[in-house]
Amino acid sequence: MKYVEEELLKALKEKFKDDIEEIESFRGEVSVTVSKGALKRVMAFLRYDERFKMDMLVDLTAVDYPERNPRIQVVYHLRSISLKHNLRVKCWAENDEVPTVVDIWKTADWTEREVYEMFGVRFSGREMRKLLLPKNYPYFPLRKDFPLEGYEEPCEVWDWE
Repeated sequence: MKYVEEELLKALKEKFKDDIEEIESFRGEVSVTVSKGALKRVMAFLRYDERFKMDMLVDLTAVDYPERNPRIQVVYHLRSISLKHNLRVKCWAENDEVPTVVDIWKTADWTEREVYEMFGVRFSGREMRKLLLPKNYPYFPLRKDFPLEGYEEPCEVWDWE
């Protein structure tokens, strides 16, 4: 682990000690799981604190753990371009919802919409419109309970926005 990442984790533990649920390190990649209530504050801290400058949201996705409750974990891949370090932030989507970070990183706009469509996770604090699927498509194709053979009941899917 690099010095900057060690300092980052130390600062996160001090500032958000009650909201850090887990810290993992695997093959040099650090992941921090934060509570849903603190997600927005943690992300703003990572983006704007001069010591860490996480100025790039590389990706935002989700993982479905059907045996767990809540079952969906939203995953943010962050990078500091100038300081050359990475961090993965995870948050469990309680009631299939987490706060938006589009006001912190504009690049979150389309990725939040994609996660909404594919996993059913709503991002509070923003309008949720479909990006890839027809607006009345009722299923979430990347959830593990989505049948590989599709659904038998007909679904009118040609009502595009």
